[in-house]
Amino acid sequence: MPLIKINPQFDELFRCSLQVRVADLNYGNHLGNDQILSYFHEGRVLWLNQHSLSEKDVGGCGLIMAATSIEYLAQAYLHQHLELTLGVRAVGKARFTIIYKLTEQQTEHTIALGETHMGCFDYQNQKPALAPQSFLAILT
Repeated sequence: MPLIKINPQFDELFRCSLQVRVADLNYGNHLGNDQILSYFHEGRVLWLNQHSLSEKDVGGCGLIMAATSIEYLAQAYLHQHLELTLGVRAVGKARFTIIYKLTEQQTEHTIALGETHMGCFDYQNQKPALAPQSFLAILT
């Protein structure tokens, strides 16, 4: 089975700092793989909030995740300061991919790379929607 390889090169859309908490650790005493996806979600919500948007409303519709991929590259430990960088690829009329790079702030070692394949979604009518032009402008 081939390993997932995510291209780490992308234009930065947003950057935030995170710190590994006790609740983020797994039985191996390092950052749990499930928490990395939660960190990606946190970064996405903070990025949207910077534009006065939310996952429920990006200017007329919401967002829904269709798929995700994570490439785990290194461990992170309690109280480490991490930096999460977001970018975007493959912007279409209704779908796009957010790229994530999680690094240790002090050493700049990459902890994980990830992608979330997102779609615009009309939650009221439970169907896919076209991305609002104002949101497409933010993505591009």
